[in-house]
Amino acid sequence: MLLLLPDIAGAVLVPQPVGMFVEPVRGVYVSDDKMIDSTGLLDHTRRTKDVVELQATLGAYHASLGEKWLELAHEAVLLGQSENAAAFFQLGLHNVRLNSGLTTKSQVGALSDWIAVLRKVGDSEALSQQLAYRYRLTGLDATVLTEEQLDFALQYFDHELAMLATSSWHNRDREILRLHDDIEDVVDRSCEGDSAQAAACLAFVKRRLYLLYLTVYAVEPYVQDQKRSLLYSPRLMADPSPTDEQLEVIERGAFLTGIRMLEDAQDFVGADDELELLLADWRWFFDRTGVAMKTFSRLAQEDPERFEQPVELPHGLIEQTSLPATASDARATFTFQVSTRGRVRNLRAVLGTEQSSVPRKLRAGIRELRFRPAVSAGGEALQVNLTRTYRETR
Repeated sequence: MLLLLPDIAGAVLVPQPVGMFVEPVRGVYVSDDKMIDSTGLLDHTRRTKDVVELQATLGAYHASLGEKWLELAHEAVLLGQSENAAAFFQLGLHNVRLNSGLTTKSQVGALSDWIAVLRKVGDSEALSQQLAYRYRLTGLDATVLTEEQLDFALQYFDHELAMLATSSWHNRDREILRLHDDIEDVVDRSCEGDSAQAAACLAFVKRRLYLLYLTVYAVEPYVQDQKRSLLYSPRLMADPSPTDEQLEVIERGAFLTGIRMLEDAQDFVGADDELELLLADWRWFFDRTGVAMKTFSRLAQEDPERFEQPVELPHGLIEQTSLPATASDARATFTFQVSTRGRVRNLRAVLGTEQSSVPRKLRAGIRELRFRPAVSAGGEALQVNLTRTYRETR
């Protein structure tokens, strides 16, 4: 009966999580443009031709070809030929899996190199597939995760979450529910029972919290859009979508779900400033400012540098794995105030920004953000003037 609880039933204007529609510009993507030794490139072209001829002689699936394609892939990486490298990795790993089995651990090194190349060329769909494959191969069924297995798992979840944040949720309800189930499962396994690990628990709690941030903002508009789309098709309105209803239940219970998860993690991990700050940020985001501000004040007195500047929420939950900013993105530089309650005030575009006309969606997105406020060494929330460049993420 969660829907009747006052903390959930009370109407709260949910801020926009940073990264869903706008985000600060932290860097610009640089392509593979670099000085290449023409002799090395010619030798690489010749070796590629030799392997193609060998394939014609031996057959496409001969076991000896896998290593040769992978050698060409690593060579292409060194030569700055990322797209060619991605193609060679695909050929090589396909051959290895056919000859040595889909689950052979010997492919992990080359698979990780291919993943690095896919990040560079910006192939998000192929990157999702290979990150998921590596996660299933190395850590999906592991009782206790090694440091490497945990890193592979986090890379997979971070990419899925970053892609979910910056794309439409239309007709993806089953995929989103599956992601909720998967992350809840790894949190349970990492934070409870014989397989519990403090480092993995904290890491997976962050990822589940990030998904809850996205869900509380995105679900209600998504479900309402779904219902509106059926208004002109009465035959489709006989029964409400069970998956939409499941998403609504998660969204309505998200605040308390996050509180309980973070408090349970504190019970397992013990006293931890990072978990306390995550819990305070979560409460602050939902306008439960009293308890949150007490935590901010105490932590600011212990570590003043951490609170010198306001930060957009959510903060520090995933490693950003969406594509870096490019010169073609819609972006602009703004000056604005962040109030003591973390709200954007007096937003103005700076003259001489990258675009003469600032997109309306970019302005609106920044106004919807919620910041953790700057806090003085004495524990008082501060109003701060900022100048920051933002870009649209979709």
